[in-house]
Amino acid sequence: MCPRIMDYPSSLSINLFKCDPSAYSVTKKIDDKVHQGEYTTSKLIVAIKMYPLDELNDTEISNIKEGVRLTRLLRHENVLPYLACFLNDHLLWIVTPYCAHGSSSELSKPAGLSEKAISFIVRDVLNALEYIHGQGIIHRAVRGQHILIYGPQGKCLLTGFQYATSVVDNGRYLPFIHQYPSNAKPNLNWLSPELLEQNLLGYNSKSDIYSLGVTCCELANGCVPFANLQPTEMLLDKLTGNFPKPIDSTCNELKEMFIGDLSPEEREKYDTYRGRRFSEHFHSFTEDMCLLSDPHKRPSASQLLNHKFIKQLKKLDAATNLLSVLR
Repeated sequence: MCPRIMDYPSSLSINLFKCDPSAYSVTKKIDDKVHQGEYTTSKLIVAIKMYPLDELNDTEISNIKEGVRLTRLLRHENVLPYLACFLNDHLLWIVTPYCAHGSSSELSKPAGLSEKAISFIVRDVLNALEYIHGQGIIHRAVRGQHILIYGPQGKCLLTGFQYATSVVDNGRYLPFIHQYPSNAKPNLNWLSPELLEQNLLGYNSKSDIYSLGVTCCELANGCVPFANLQPTEMLLDKLTGNFPKPIDSTCNELKEMFIGDLSPEEREKYDTYRGRRFSEHFHSFTEDMCLLSDPHKRPSASQLLNHKFIKQLKKLDAATNLLSVLR
């Protein structure tokens, strides 16, 4: 059984979980860095991320440290909390709640999620963005992999703050940031045109809204947007207003596609795309709001929470949640 989110300290105090490897039993390896474990004092199931510091360069270590610093400052139900952080020999251990359902990116494969599922995910991400933007933080890495699904209700938790930056410098609020992320490469496909362009105008929290639009396409289509383009081609597309779209039966590109050479897997995805139709609200939210090239015309996270694509969730039965619409 996964512990409920309320079983974790809402205060996010690292001191409430021991910073001692003997306080945790590692039970299963999830991937190269992440392990499932148990906090032996209370039997809570946790995830333990182990970074081999002797294999990282100074920039990577600095990014991890900044991610830890920022995450420890944040307290919100849609932000993944750090329960403990400490050194164990050459490994940096970061302990978090265990998200048994994985990431929204994993759930979206191979041919995307339903519109209802996406709306649940996006609503929680918008709540997280509204909060962190209010705290003066730009995430700079909104993508499916950084949205983890937790607990029996399918609560979505935003993570990936090693890529984030603060807009407060020496107590002074900066309306725009000009710093290009030192670790941008993994997130290039999701980044906004103004961030990638690196011009004198800079970027602000509206950059995260563009990334959310790309993430909507990722979750709808079950694949990484711009994956078939070189970085320079992708930048040109973004700067000229070309962007990915949620693929459904209304897409002309799909209607005109020659399907004779498709593999069985590709044909299955094609049939899924042709057999569905997303609402005008979803297309409008993604294409007419989030993915606008001009960041000044993009709504804020607070404004997007009032969009009809999100407000449709209020009409659902109280027992309906993300996991129930995934079944």
